[in-house]
Formats: sequence, structure tokens, C-alpha cells
Amino acid sequence: MRKVLKVLLATALVCAFFVSRPATVSYAYSTIPDFFDFGDSTMSIDAGGSRQMWLRATYNYSYYVVGATSSSTYIDCAQHSGTETVTIHIGPDEQAKNVFFYFYVRDDKIQETEKYDVIEVYVQNIQQTKPSMPVNLAKGEVGSLRQNDKVSMLYNSQNTPMASFSLSRGDGQMAPYVQNGILTNNGAAYFQLTCGYSVVPVISASDKAVMLANGIAGVYVNGRYMNWP
Repeated sequence: MRKVLKVLLATALVCAFFVSRPATVSYAYSTIPDFFDFGDSTMSIDAGGSRQMWLRATYNYSYYVVGATSSSTYIDCAQHSGTETVTIHIGPDEQAKNVFFYFYVRDDKIQETEKYDVIEVYVQNIQQTKPSMPVNLAKGEVGSLRQNDKVSMLYNSQNTPMASFSLSRGDGQMAPYVQNGILTNNGAAYFQLTCGYSVVPVISASDKAVMLANGIAGVYVNGRYMNWP
């Protein structure tokens, strides 16, 4: 009987040992777990949105974006060994339905340079871009608002540039955005824009005067009407 009790006690101790062991290796989502481990390998993110996840890299690494159409689609990451929280950003003007982020080992400690793993992002709620849209100006004239990367320029009917503006997300950084249309509020026109950041419009005093003279009071971004500063 004592022998049976000893065996049962030993078995229980062994089970308790394995249950109580810390999970130091997770290998959640990776085809090469000795090099990378991701919080997820596939995800969905809205155009103009972002998402955080954890990443573990055994060695220093670099990453490349494949399939993206927006220069504002990228990852905030350390690119060195260790565990970190990374942020994946999808540009508001992203038009690709699938974007791939390739992670390559780039470390002097290892000769292997072709080891890589991939995160795939399914882009949701893609905004239809309007890089140029008609604008009603003063005296019945019809001009256009044309976007060039992170700056929009207002043109008259003779294609002469009249005024421009951009959006700032602080610290001197211009924000990417998508032109959607024009809204009217209290008798004034506002350019409707989609942006993934909290922003303020940036415009010169002379360009502001031109906008106001043509009945354009500011921009509409993220559910807010913002007058020219």
C-alpha cells in the first residue's frame, strides 16, 4: 500500500511540476519559430487604422512591405532582437486588399540571410480616392481640388493654382489623408477628408484668404468641422 501511495505521490509531483513551469516559449504564429514569433500572422485593419501586437525576434531583423499602394502603410518596430509591441499602420489612401509584411533575419551573429516570415493584413473599408474633385468657386466658377501626396491644391477653371493646405499630426509631421467630397455647414463649404490621426489643418494666411473668398471655411475630418486656423 505504501508503494502505491509513493507512486501516486511521485506522479502528482511530476504533473504539478510541468503544470507550474513558466511558458517561456510560445511559438504562437511562425513558420520559423527559432527566429520569429508573432502575436498573430493574419489580421484585418481598416484603411487609415492601426493595430498593435507583440513580436519576438531571436536576432536583429529588417522588414519590407509588399503589395501596399500607400506610402503611409508601415510598421513601428525596433528591428532588433527581443520581445516588443509593434504597431502596424495602414494608410488612409491604401487601395490594396491584401498587404504583406516580410520579416528577414539581418544579424552579424548568424550567416543565414534568407530566413523570413510573413504577416498578412486584410485591408477593410478601403476609401475610394478622389485625387481631384470639382469645387464651386465665387462668381459661379467651377475649379478643382487636387491632392498630391499630403498636400491639396485648389485650382480655378483656368487650371491656375490658387491656394493649398495640408494636415498636421503634430511635431512637424504632415498627416496622410483621403479626399472624399465637400460638405456644407452653416452656408459654408468644408472639404471632407478621411485621416487616421488626430490632426489640425495647416494653411498660410494668404491661402486662407483665398479659400474664404470662395466660400470654403475649412475641413471636415474624423467627424469634426475645423475652420482654417
